[in-house]
Order: sequence, then structure tokens, then C-alpha cells
Amino acid sequence: MGRLRHRELLLSLKYSTIEACFSVPMLNLTLPSFSFVIAFAAVALGWGPAGVGFMAALPHLCNLLQPALVTWLRGRLPLYQIIILTFVFNALPWGFVSALPFLSPAGRDAVFMLVLTVATLANCLGSVTWSAAIAELVPPRLSARFFGRRNLVFGFWTLIVVIVVSKLADRANNSLTAFGWIFAIAGLARMAGLLFFTRMKFPESVMRRAATPPDWGEILLPFRSLNYLKLVAFIGVWGLLLNLGQPFYPVFIVQGLHRSVGDVGLLTALSGVGGLLTLKGWGWLCERFGSKPVLYVCALTWAIAGLASWTFAGERFFWHLALTYLVVGGTTAGFQLCQFNLMLKLAPANKAPYVAVFLALSSALTALGPLLGGLILRLLPDELGTFLGQTIRDYHVLILGSMVGCLLSTHLLDFVREEEAHPSEAVWRTMRRMQPFNPMLTLGSAAQMVLTPGGLLGLTQRSLRLMRQQVKALGEVGGELVEGTTDAIRAKLPGDEPDAGTSEKRER
Repeated sequence: MGRLRHRELLLSLKYSTIEACFSVPMLNLTLPSFSFVIAFAAVALGWGPAGVGFMAALPHLCNLLQPALVTWLRGRLPLYQIIILTFVFNALPWGFVSALPFLSPAGRDAVFMLVLTVATLANCLGSVTWSAAIAELVPPRLSARFFGRRNLVFGFWTLIVVIVVSKLADRANNSLTAFGWIFAIAGLARMAGLLFFTRMKFPESVMRRAATPPDWGEILLPFRSLNYLKLVAFIGVWGLLLNLGQPFYPVFIVQGLHRSVGDVGLLTALSGVGGLLTLKGWGWLCERFGSKPVLYVCALTWAIAGLASWTFAGERFFWHLALTYLVVGGTTAGFQLCQFNLMLKLAPANKAPYVAVFLALSSALTALGPLLGGLILRLLPDELGTFLGQTIRDYHVLILGSMVGCLLSTHLLDFVREEEAHPSEAVWRTMRRMQPFNPMLTLGSAAQMVLTPGGLLGLTQRSLRLMRQQVKALGEVGGELVEGTTDAIRAKLPGDEPDAGTSEKRER
């Protein structure tokens, strides 16, 4: 099998989206840097800042090992088989979490950390090989559009799963038994995703082992591209500064603000709503203006939103975080989409070593964030005074320092060069006319200019009016996806329709 036929390509893209509808919700429940697992460790296992910090750093520490491991595996197996193995080793260990209620506290910590380590390392290896395989499958002209659409579909199911699971954990009083069943079912969902992955068709370069084993010198190739290393530096520094505080959001909400795991799940779900509302828009903006300027807009808006909201977070002022999670969820979706597209765009034809080195180097910096954040929390006193009648906690200082650092680090992106990229000002101007970005428009514009009280009032009025329209649109998207995910993704991608009578002959 050489290049794929048009129909084979469309079916593979469809199965890739369905696979993600099973796998991504599971990953949102089991990745050690995500809110649900962190809340479980803090509430059910009683882990403190040091344990949470190490757990959040674990995916990035595993990424440090993956360039050598992936190169070694590629010398013995094709990419396709490596991906299947990583599916299995990422999913099956979570069945052992159901045994935690029968173990001693020390035994629980040891077993849970072993499960986290094995599953997370498998996921890191799978992320690299999957990215290399999917880059061989998806035509470059459809990359932003397809991934935006794919992320929209699996984002809906992630939203539903996180809400339901968080409420179930609350109803079960956050018991170890309930969490054990949740994690075990999440592992089964990952295996269901594997079933759809095996139905995909890939080019020969993915299905067969290379005739000559990969040269270990390939790992050094990315170091010859200064432009690529600049992107790695930005993502790494941004990740370090963001992860100073982000892994501790759920701990702050549960322990510092005395809220439930259900509230954490609700806020996480709102973050998913933000992604659903904006993903199509991000994909269109990437195609129109390039990934770099859109990535800059996402990073800047993310930092401004976090800085403005966490400053006032407390037991008296809590639910304004709902809007923040909505905005940050939208910017997160755009950030991840643009980062992935730009990473693949700046890499040459042999993408596997570039993806591996990108993840390894950026993770080396990012891993320092939660470790340093946990250390800072241990050194700072729990309370540092009051502000507007609310207690200033060590979490406030850590998170605000994280957001200020992220805001300053956005300037590193100026050094990255993307061909035919437009100025970021063009993205801001276009977003003003795009309905999905209205809630973020106020925060984004504030980063560009000083707003008058009249301007703030006008933007607020438009935000409320358009928010009602967006809620209606979200309901329509949800209804379509609930009726059948396969129907929602069956339509052919725009710009990829074959000429009449030649659909079976035309290749991608």
C-alpha cells in the first residue's frame, strides 16, 4: 500500500475522530497533570503539595526519556505497532486502582504511583508515534481544519464525561471504591478507542518497519534548526511558568476554598465548553493568518484572564472563576491546536525525531514548574494577610506569579519565524467580528489598549447578547453529536471533494 485512496483517507479521518471520542475523555480522567486525578490524590489519598507537584511533573519527566525509547522501538517495530502497544500499556494499569481500598495507606501510594508511571510513560511514547503517524496521513492543506473539527467532536464527549464522573464521585463521598471503578472504566474506554484506531489505514511508512533502522544521529537533527529550537524554547518556558501554579488549582479549590470535587469537575467542564465554542474559529484563523499569530493571541489572552480572576478568588468570590475557565478553555484549545500545527509545519519530512526532541526539551523545562511550585508552597506560610476582606493564601501568590511570568514570556514568540504569517493585530481585528470569541474579546483588547469605562460597558453588553446566541449554538452542536458521532463527522472536509465519477481513482 502506497498512498491512500480518497475514500480510504476519509474513512481513516472518521475513525480517528471516533477513536478520540473514547480516548480523550479517558485521558482527561487519568493524566496526572489534569484536574480530576489531582483532586483524587488530594482528597482521597491525602497528598500534599510535594506529592501533587511530582505527580504533575511526571508526564514531562517521562517525555525526557521518550526520544531514546522511541528511537530504540522504531528500530524494531513499525510506528503502527508501537502505537498499539502504548494504547494497551496506557489503559490496562488503571484496572489495578480498584484494589486500592484493600491496601494500607503506604501500599496505596506505591501502587497508585506505579500505575501513574507506567500509564504516563506509555502515553508519552504514544503521543510521539501517533503525531508522526497522523502527520503522514493528514494532508497539510487539511491539517488545521481537520484537527479543529476533530477536537470539537471529542471535546463534547469529554465535557459530558467530566461532568458525570465528578458528580458520581461527589455522591459516593469521594470514596476509594468509587474512584477505582471510575479509573477502571476509563481504561476500558481507552481500549474501545484502540478498536477504532485499528480500522484506520496508513501509508506504508507507518505500517511497515523501515528497511534501515533509524540512525541515532537523527536525534541531533532538530538541534540544527535554530528556528525550531526557538519554538521549543517558547513552549518550554511558557510551560514552566504556567505549571508553577496550574497543577495546584484543584488543590486550592478543594482545600483552600473548601469546595467539592464536583465543583472542580464543573469548572473543568466549563473549560471544555470554551473549547467547543471556539475550536472551529481557531482552525479558520490558523488557515487565514498562520499558527504563530494565533498562538500569540491565545497565550496573551490566557495570561490576562488568569491574572485578573485568580487575584480575587476566595471563599466569598468564587463563581467568577466560571467565566475564567470558559475563556481559558477556549484559549487552551487554540493554543494546543496552533502549537501542534506550528510544530509540524516547522519540521521537515522526517518528523519523528523533531516531534520527539520537541516534547523532550519543552518537557525538561515544563517539569520544573510543578516541582518548583510544590517547593514554594511548602516554604510560604499558609496565610499572608487579607485583601478586600478575604484571606491572602500562599496559593494566591504562587498562581499570580505564574500568570505574570506567562504574560512576560509571550514575547519569546516574536523570535519564531513562520512563513507567510500575518501580524497578530490582524487576528485581533478579525476576532472582533467573530461571534465565538466575544467573551475573550474584552480581555484580549485590554492587553492591547487602555479601555474607557464606556468601552467596557459596551463590550459587556455585546458579550451578554452574543453569549445567549453561543449557548443556543452549543445546544445545536450537542444535539447533533448525541444523535450520532459518526453522522457528525461523515461529511467530507471542504476543499477535499473528488470530481464526479473519479472518487475511487483519485488519490489524496
